[in-house]
Amino acid sequence: MGNSGLKLSKYSIGTGDRFAHQAKAQLQACVQALRNGVEVIPVWNKSNREHTIIGSEPSSVRRAAEAAVRALHWDKPYYFDADHVTLLTVDRFLSSCDF
Repeated sequence: MGNSGLKLSKYSIGTGDRFAHQAKAQLQACVQALRNGVEVIPVWNKSNREHTIIGSEPSSVRRAAEAAVRALHWDKPYYFDADHVTLLTVDRFLSSCDF
């Protein structure tokens, strides 16, 4: 049976944009690493608890990250993690997260 799941590159970094203002700066770090010869793939994540505390949604993390991807012309992979979910909280992440 083949693996139909996502496969990360050799290096990845979990970028937890806690207050939804740092997506571009976080991606800029990956851009700089690439300029220095190292491909580092960002995986944006924010836990259900963090969303609850600041009143954000997984879709807002995705929108901010995708805006950063467009602004910085990032053409490498990037992902969204449903971080620290349970059966009671996973539904809010399904449409916005890759894994």
